[in-house]
Amino acid sequence: MTNQKKYRIFSRSSDLAVKVFGKSQADLFANSAFALFDVLTDVDKVEVNDHLTLEVEGADRDDLMVNWMRELLYLYQRSGYLLKEFVVREVKDNYIRGEVRGEKFDPDRHEIQREIRAVVSHQSRMEKTGDQWTAQVVLEL
Repeated sequence: MTNQKKYRIFSRSSDLAVKVFGKSQADLFANSAFALFDVLTDVDKVEVNDHLTLEVEGADRDDLMVNWMRELLYLYQRSGYLLKEFVVREVKDNYIRGEVRGEKFDPDRHEIQREIRAVVSHQSRMEKTGDQWTAQVVLEL
């Protein structure tokens, strides 16, 4: 990985806006997933024991990004997965398929730094400027 930053955080009351960067659409989705779990916990302490395939659909790119992030958050909230590696196999404007890797939450080794309640669709957007992809995702704390 290069030294280029994957994301930046903007805090607002009960929400956290995360601006994510990527060289491609696939890179942007992988970096947004990384940002979610990096905000949630110390990803350096997460081991890669489990591999899960994810397929997500959306009405358009913005909706797809929100649904992707919601699906990832659901994996944590419902099944206790902490994830750190994300491989996007296919991405279109309304569909993404990829593999996510990590492990189940272990209270002896993992600390939750910020509890994220939801991914908010308002003010979440995705765009391409030149050869750079950016997305803003709003997380409800």
